[in-house]
Amino acid sequence: MGFDSYFLVKAAAWMLSPLPLAFLFVACGLLAWARRWRRTGASLVVGALVALWAFSTPRVAWELADHLERRYPVWRAQDTPVADAAVVLGGALAAARLPLNPQVNLGSAADRVFHAAALYRAGKVKALVLSGGTQPGLVGMPAEAELMRALLREQGVPERAMWLERQSRNTRENARYSMSLLRERGVQRVLLVTSAAHMPRAMAWFTAAAQAAGVQVTAAATDAEALGDEPEGFSQFLPEASALDWSSRSVKEYLGWAQARWMTRVVRNGKV
Repeated sequence: MGFDSYFLVKAAAWMLSPLPLAFLFVACGLLAWARRWRRTGASLVVGALVALWAFSTPRVAWELADHLERRYPVWRAQDTPVADAAVVLGGALAAARLPLNPQVNLGSAADRVFHAAALYRAGKVKALVLSGGTQPGLVGMPAEAELMRALLREQGVPERAMWLERQSRNTRENARYSMSLLRERGVQRVLLVTSAAHMPRAMAWFTAAAQAAGVQVTAAATDAEALGDEPEGFSQFLPEASALDWSSRSVKEYLGWAQARWMTRVVRNGKV
């Protein structure tokens, strides 16, 4: 994906998330009201506020995430199938911001890195492909693959067992560049390690890339937030900022999954 389209996709994903979309409909409703289209304006404003309330409830946030996370099983490391290597996707760590913040920040998806270390220690893979570059605009920052390597080194994974892919900026590029590296090293079976909610989108890209490379990909999901934690009681219908954030992340995954399925189908049918 080119530089311009990268930012276009990012902007579209942000615009189609619940909060910006609600503001857009409220603005359209107020404009319609000002033009004396009172019924249309009121419907847009009320509909936007009701939708925003719904996406802000733990019940809706959980339902959205649960549907994504159930697409692929979440195994313990010792129960995971054996493969030649595991591809660990970025999006879990942020580099230190000197001089005020000298520490690497572990994001909410840091389970990916720790699960990869557990898979290696359990003897499920002989190598880890660490896939993650530097996001545009972060000039001078190390690639996330390098940050993952440093953390995995502390977890006891030897240097020789870590292969770095430093170019990718998104999931599509994760698949493209990781498969190129795996093909060069003659790997035939890999585990894909990423968050459970991100796995449907990631598997869509990786399955397509793996077919072209002659590689078998098995999902090794981790970082499950919804599975086994269904909300209960009246509070599940009360809006919370954390629930809105959760819903927004799930909506992003649905949009990315749809994009991946559409684009891989187009390529498979020879339309591009």
